Amino acid sequence: MTKRNFIQGALILFSASLIVKILGFIFQIIIVRYIGTEAIGLYNMVFPLYMTLIVLTTAGLPPAISKMVAEQMAHHNTSGALRILKISLYLLIVLSIIFTVILAFAAPFILNIFYQDSRVTWCFYAMVPGLLIVPISSGLRGFFQGLQDMVPPAVTQCCEQLVRTTLGLLLIFKLRPYGIKVLAMGLSMGMILGELASLLIIFSLFIRRRKTMLTSYPTASPSVHLPAKRIIASLISFGFPTTLTRLTSSLVLTLEASLIPLLLQKIGYNINQAASMYGQFSGVALALLTIPNVLTFSLATSLVPAISEAEAQGKLTALQFRSMEALRLTYLFGLPVATALLLKASGLSQLVFNLPETGTTIRFLALGAIFLYLAQTSNGILQGLGLVNRIFINNIVGAFVKLLAIIYLVKIPELNINGAALAFVLNFIIVCILNLQAIYKNTGFYLKTLQFIIPLLAVLIMGGLIIWQTKILSPVFSTNLVTVISLLSSGLVYLGLIVISGQLNLKTYFNKNKG
Repeated sequence: MTKRNFIQGALILFSASLIVKILGFIFQIIIVRYIGTEAIGLYNMVFPLYMTLIVLTTAGLPPAISKMVAEQMAHHNTSGALRILKISLYLLIVLSIIFTVILAFAAPFILNIFYQDSRVTWCFYAMVPGLLIVPISSGLRGFFQGLQDMVPPAVTQCCEQLVRTTLGLLLIFKLRPYGIKVLAMGLSMGMILGELASLLIIFSLFIRRRKTMLTSYPTASPSVHLPAKRIIASLISFGFPTTLTRLTSSLVLTLEASLIPLLLQKIGYNINQAASMYGQFSGVALALLTIPNVLTFSLATSLVPAISEAEAQGKLTALQFRSMEALRLTYLFGLPVATALLLKASGLSQLVFNLPETGTTIRFLALGAIFLYLAQTSNGILQGLGLVNRIFINNIVGAFVKLLAIIYLVKIPELNINGAALAFVLNFIIVCILNLQAIYKNTGFYLKTLQFIIPLLAVLIMGGLIIWQTKILSPVFSTNLVTVISLLSSGLVYLGLIVISGQLNLKTYFNKNKG
């Protein structure tokens, strides 16, 4: 069994996520340029509702599986880890069937409540098969993550996105003559086909791994055999607050997806304009903002089993190191992205999506970018510590403030969709601060002054270079070329500065005794 330190695991997931992000960006760029933002707006309106249902069917079990498997493997209990997965998959299959049957009858009523635009109906129904596919594949991913073997999840991520991108583009080209609502349905179908491919691949990888585990690694003695009731109780105790957290987030996204277009209509935009504006916000501005999710998702996923293992073995020093290093890396790589988004918002939007008018919204979102990235990584630390109740409370507070801010700010004509961006920024800041407070209280982590100051000074130099290069190059080159040159050159300078200053040392991350 291949076990790596959490940074190595994060790097594997990072590599896969980078491939996924690139493929996703290519897909997003093509569909924005080829079919516009209205169909994307319809897809993004109904996607949060689909994710809400996925949250209900998975019941918070995948991260619970990861944590519990890591704890068993810390004590070399292979049969216990496999038993946890077996019981979890039974639960996931039952939940999937129950919610799919309920949805078959309740879907028209649910759609009528949340959406005034009837064009979302076909798009939503095309997503429904995912309720039977995603929970099982998520459970298997959680198992491999608990083993701290991130290769199978990484492989399935890449394959899922490759299938989704390839078949999604094929569907879009074939369905374009049939109108916006059919195009939105095509986006949903491409996503589901990708998820099906992911399930088939990770299941085949699990079959091979199970045989290896049963023949090569220790099994539990009768004295440490895990009763089913105990496993189910542990899954529920961890999964229930995780489900509440994700359910709250998904419901908030669902409310946002219906509320923002509705508020835009109230200040004078028609239904098509509102859908297009929301498409630009969710499919363009947020897509650029979440570029560092490639890193934060990888770190958060690797941290759950790594923190759980350190806690189970009583290794406080390792726990503190892993927490501090993950947050430091997030800060180190999040700062230059936030700076680039702030200073080159319109240029990036034009370069990638040919929509420079989205620049103002991106600039607003960039104000909270670093808080978003730190919040995502800190969620992984809190999950690893088992503080899922704390995550739930922090997200509830942030969501409440965000919804109130959306209602108030979007109705201001001068702000319109930018009011939603400011509401998101408030949410990022609040959740980040609350998460960091909880981690400090439970681990005593801290960043040294130089670890905070040096990247900040480096990013100020990077920002100055961007401004200077934009000023001198703009009269000579096109906007797109200026954007590329200024960001690449200033980014390399930033990277050089943090390497020279000792803030980034890759040798440390490949040392098996570290992390």
